[in-house]
Amino acid sequence: MTRNAEHRTPNSERAEANKPGSPVPALPATLADQWRATWPDALAAWSAFVQLRDPVFFDSHRDAANYGMANEIAAIRLVDQMVMVNLEEVQGQRLDELALPVLAHEIGHHVFVPGNLTDNARMIAAIRRATVGLKKDVSGLVANLYGDLHINDRLYRRDVAIDAVYWQLKAHQRGPATAVWKVYTRAYEHLWRLPLQTISPKDVTAEMNSDAVLIAKIIRHYGGDWLLGVRRFAAILYPWLAEDEKEGAAQTFVLRGLSDTKQAGAASGDRQPIPDGLTEMDPSEYEDDPEFDAELDDPLGGVEGSGRKRGSAREAENTAPAKEGKGRPGAQYRQPFEYGELLRALGLNLKDHEVTTRYYRERALPYLIPFPARKAPRSTEPLPEGYEAWETTDPMESMDLFGSIVRSPRVIPGVTTVQRTYGESPGADPAKRPMDLDIYVDSSGSMPNPSQDVSYLALAGAILALSALRMGAKVQATLWSGAGQFTKTEGFVRDENAILGVMTGYLGDGTAFPLNVLRDTYAERKVDEPPVHIVVISDDGVDTMLQSDEKAITGEKTCRTALEKARGGGTLVLNIAANWKGRLARLEEIGFRIHAVQDWEELVEFARQFVRETYRDE
Repeated sequence: MTRNAEHRTPNSERAEANKPGSPVPALPATLADQWRATWPDALAAWSAFVQLRDPVFFDSHRDAANYGMANEIAAIRLVDQMVMVNLEEVQGQRLDELALPVLAHEIGHHVFVPGNLTDNARMIAAIRRATVGLKKDVSGLVANLYGDLHINDRLYRRDVAIDAVYWQLKAHQRGPATAVWKVYTRAYEHLWRLPLQTISPKDVTAEMNSDAVLIAKIIRHYGGDWLLGVRRFAAILYPWLAEDEKEGAAQTFVLRGLSDTKQAGAASGDRQPIPDGLTEMDPSEYEDDPEFDAELDDPLGGVEGSGRKRGSAREAENTAPAKEGKGRPGAQYRQPFEYGELLRALGLNLKDHEVTTRYYRERALPYLIPFPARKAPRSTEPLPEGYEAWETTDPMESMDLFGSIVRSPRVIPGVTTVQRTYGESPGADPAKRPMDLDIYVDSSGSMPNPSQDVSYLALAGAILALSALRMGAKVQATLWSGAGQFTKTEGFVRDENAILGVMTGYLGDGTAFPLNVLRDTYAERKVDEPPVHIVVISDDGVDTMLQSDEKAITGEKTCRTALEKARGGGTLVLNIAANWKGRLARLEEIGFRIHAVQDWEELVEFARQFVRETYRDE
């Protein structure tokens, strides 16, 4: 790679004043104001239309520690896009006159890489796949370095003196230069055509230099689609990460205050932001890029100074996960435990079951369908009856502005304002009454644990339950295993977390259908309550429904009574052989519709077709 004849260096007088070992001047009282005045220029370095609130400045490490900013120069939280600056660290590293590049860099994490928590998580997921084998999880560090390279290269080409920051970091070096630091800083010199050791330390080997060339090529090639290049970057950096791990080298990036995205997922208070869309893998995590690989393999299209063709840039190509199966065409999903590990890598402090519940809720959302509704004799329509006072505590949309003006031309909220009152009149169309759902999910030892592997029982149950809630119905969920082993919601509820919390649990013991729950549920069910559809998801262990309960009441009698009082029918979704006729035929005679599947993944399609196949308007 050719280099420009001239490059920018900080003013020589500043360099003399900032020699290592020189006394640290007192913190200027106006330093925060100086940096705050630079903020508009930092925003304009990206676009005239970028809008972010002013940064938060900390005068000391003690103040910054509450935000995870002790010994950090600057950082950004992607949850609320808050930029934070530790002024004590800024002055300690002689960066007080470099407000523009430092602030513009943090803004770059918002507008460019990673931009948001979801893309940050996808980047970390791709890196984790390419760095398997290291003792320590370095995905956060690698993601930060990759994002910094993209941002800084973009700023440099926009004439922002970001190179001056690294010149200062070299001039006031803290700790030894690790292998990763050498490759990382040498990559900047290739990107910006700077002479060797302008910002890189001594002892950059030929192998480090060739990898720095490849990294520079990746940054430029994937500037418009940065997520696609992150695995290659991680694969190239892998041997140097392993070397630093083996040598027990001090973490250069921590010592120099450059971990500016480690708090990207942090939130103030107890609110835990969980980005959507992470159950499904992004194609960039495992797809090839033949165009880029051809450039590396073409002896005439190689990079000047590379010295060799590295296989490490493509080692990650063989890490594509196995297809999950018959899900949405082209879609690949993480296992629940992988999803949990990814959320924790973002710094989210979540309980295991909370992660599992979130996983199945997100997986169910694309499949939600209207739940069955029965026609009632007559619908009702609102009938205006008059006015009543509108108070300032009432919803704004309920105020009748025209009626308030008629009452008094001077509208005084809470004094002259009114709202309409309505009665009901019979409508012309029949009303639709949402049908409640009573769902029983088998959690015996033969079933998968939803927190470890994908449980299509839990996923199908989530699809049905969330569809019912969407239509305004109530759901009772029961998870069952052996005799007396079950957990359920407190009757029919509309609490999504409670319902999913039950269905995504795991008991893992014997098999005995909870006839007592079925019996007690419909013992007091009244005729004026909405109809209920009973759904049981299990395998051939469902034949325990025909046994007698603890009161010696036969299962057949309990099932008949339940179906009669439910008034919405019942469906048994069972993983059984196609020739299931036999002892289960008795359940069909009682009134249950049996839907047989030979693969658990077919449960998802069952849930999608449930309405159309089971209930049609009469």
